[in-house]
Amino acid sequence: MGTISNKGKGQYNFKKPRGGSFQFSYCRVKRFVRIVNHLNNKPLGYHCKSLFDDLGLRTLQPNQEWEFSFHLSLIIVTEFECHFWYQNFKAHFDVYHAGDIGYQCGGDHCIWTAQKDGFYLYNIKSNLNVKMHDWNL
Repeated sequence: MGTISNKGKGQYNFKKPRGGSFQFSYCRVKRFVRIVNHLNNKPLGYHCKSLFDDLGLRTLQPNQEWEFSFHLSLIIVTEFECHFWYQNFKAHFDVYHAGDIGYQCGGDHCIWTAQKDGFYLYNIKSNLNVKMHDWNL
């Protein structure tokens, strides 16, 4: 079996059992996703996950917000999806997708706001809330 040694600054050396080695770097860039409930006195249920992380079933009360953070992956495209529901309405979409939604956020924080008519994504650089998704029945 090979051995692993940390060289610091996100770089690891892997020693192969039969000689030789290769390096692997992981991304130390941190991103944040925030969910905000502006549903006029209605609770928002949601379940967010990625390929490797399941953040569990949760509920946001009116005017509450919840935030999670993660590091980008160099091996696969970092992606988080969420299922949302309130009353008889549902929505399902990626709340973060490296290069796509990450760009639309305008920075390291993606801020999603649930409203009666759908979901809005706030772009930090332009200071605009843009409607991105509708609710489904």
